[in-house]
Amino acid sequence: MDKLIIAFLAGVLIGTIIYAIAVKTASVGTLRIDQSDPEDSPYLFLELKNPNAIFSKKYVTMKVELKNYISHD
Repeated sequence: MDKLIIAFLAGVLIGTIIYAIAVKTASVGTLRIDQSDPEDSPYLFLELKNPNAIFSKKYVTMKVELKNYISHD
């Protein structure tokens, strides 16, 4: 019974690592979100690694970065 639990946990761990690597490498670009101006809605910037790569896909994965470009010092 102990070997079965260890095998199950090892499978979950290995599957999680493979999934994380696949999702990270499958990203087509970055979506940057700028919320510097509190009186305005957020500005969105799309930075694609290869714009031609998205034409044949129905769904894509992107890295999301929150960054305020205007400081309020």
